[in-house]
Amino acid sequence: MVTVILETIRPFWLKEIVDNTLSQNQPQVLFFLFLFGVSTVGGNLVSAFSYYLGDKIMISTAREIRQSIFQKVLELDFAYHVNKSTGSLISAFRRGDSAIYTVFQSLHQELFRVLIALLVTLFFLFRVSPPMAFALIFLFVINLLLIFWLIKINLKTRVELNQSEDDISGIITDSLINYETVKFFAAEIKERQRLSHQFLDWTQKFWNFSNSFRLMDICIGTSSGLGILYILYLAVAKFGHGFSLGDLVMVSGFITGFYYQFFNLFFRIRDIAKNLTDLEKYFGILDNVVVVKDPPVPVTIKHPIGTLTFRSVAFAYPGSQDKVLDDINLEIASGEKVAFVGRSGAGKTTLIKLLLRFYDATAGVIEFDGIDIRRLTKSYLRSLMAVVPQEPIMFNNSIKFNLAYGKENASWPKVKKAAADANILDFIEGLPQKWKTEVGERGIKLSGGQKQRLAIARALLTDPKILIFDEATSNLDSESERKIQQALNFAAKDRTVIIIAHRFSTIRNADKIVVLNNGTIADIGKHQELIAKGGIYKMLWTLQSKGKLTTDESLVEA
Repeated sequence: MVTVILETIRPFWLKEIVDNTLSQNQPQVLFFLFLFGVSTVGGNLVSAFSYYLGDKIMISTAREIRQSIFQKVLELDFAYHVNKSTGSLISAFRRGDSAIYTVFQSLHQELFRVLIALLVTLFFLFRVSPPMAFALIFLFVINLLLIFWLIKINLKTRVELNQSEDDISGIITDSLINYETVKFFAAEIKERQRLSHQFLDWTQKFWNFSNSFRLMDICIGTSSGLGILYILYLAVAKFGHGFSLGDLVMVSGFITGFYYQFFNLFFRIRDIAKNLTDLEKYFGILDNVVVVKDPPVPVTIKHPIGTLTFRSVAFAYPGSQDKVLDDINLEIASGEKVAFVGRSGAGKTTLIKLLLRFYDATAGVIEFDGIDIRRLTKSYLRSLMAVVPQEPIMFNNSIKFNLAYGKENASWPKVKKAAADANILDFIEGLPQKWKTEVGERGIKLSGGQKQRLAIARALLTDPKILIFDEATSNLDSESERKIQQALNFAAKDRTVIIIAHRFSTIRNADKIVVLNNGTIADIGKHQELIAKGGIYKMLWTLQSKGKLTTDESLVEA
């Protein structure tokens, strides 16, 4: 308020300077020159201090908001992350962060500035000529109506442009994430054409958005120009009739200075409305409901040993009536090595997702050491288990960061032992930068086998009660696979091991093999027992080991 008053009052000082100059009152001229200087320099200093105080509030607030929304995204269910568009989400973050700053400045600085400037201008106009003051009020109301009409048009085109921007961002992000596939198929031109095609829509939306500003220039500029011209006409007509030259200078200064305030008012209201649209999408992330919730009163297991029980478990993905799993009943004892096999889509991976509580079972109960896993917090439950996925993804950071990600406070000897058990220590120690070696985005600088061994070491370091391997040796050569199998056999001591098997050679020594078919358990047994029984397991084993089926086995499949 102090800043705007000091900035806006300057035409009044000019009036006094002119009038006192004409009357040759030198002391008064110097006095008002001093006040003019104080309002100019002082206004600038107070303005800087005002922005500084605003930044102190805005910066900490923006940080809190960004951290809260990021935390919400991390907490949301597996289903949310499967369906989300990373490019669109990044755009929402980027625009939302910018909107926080813009709305804060527009409300607490710029919009306030326009309103105070209007009040100061009207105060002095009423002193010299009420008709001029009423004319300015009328002009302000007319422009305000125009502004709200123009903002509706501007915001509509802005929303359409934002959607097109999100589509562009999605294509770019998708291409960058999958650049290996682009390179494999020499599809650079295809991706460029895909982006170019999307830019056709973006270009049209951008023109619509840009032209809304041109419409604003014409409407606000014309109405403001005509209104100010009328007020200046009233001032000139009044000159000489108790209206001094200084008054004319003051009115001219106030009015011409306020001309640009109409444009400022439009942009401030527009920025608030536009950014509220961006903030609505940004804060809308917080409206997403966590479906798989932690219990109100969670429990912990005093001495976990890693037994698992599936009781009549059934599951259908949200929005679908088709059951992926149905009536799963299974006991896994502590220390057992259990493999799940079956055709693609039989429900093997879904069963693991339920165990990790990425989803909750539609029916039935899964128990960990006799306790329903829904009574455990998700973070605690997952801390009891470690997963080595078929295609491990690494952070764009050092080998040490990735290996120790699940247990940052692990001692250095334990970190090295985990690497040795996973048969990757010699490889790491042989690198020029050793443990500080950057693995690249998604671990691109490592081979498939190296990433998998690093993922195994990461899992072993957490010392879980249950180890889950989604065919963790599928990308390894025979020698590395043999060494990894030895490490896994050692790691399996005193803990439960679950293997989702695609290569049957890795599960011949499993204590229990669970054969899944169409979401149900078709058979359970050891390798030789299942071979002797025939059925699906023998058919799949024969197909993989021999590469073909005999006539009898074809009949079994049928």
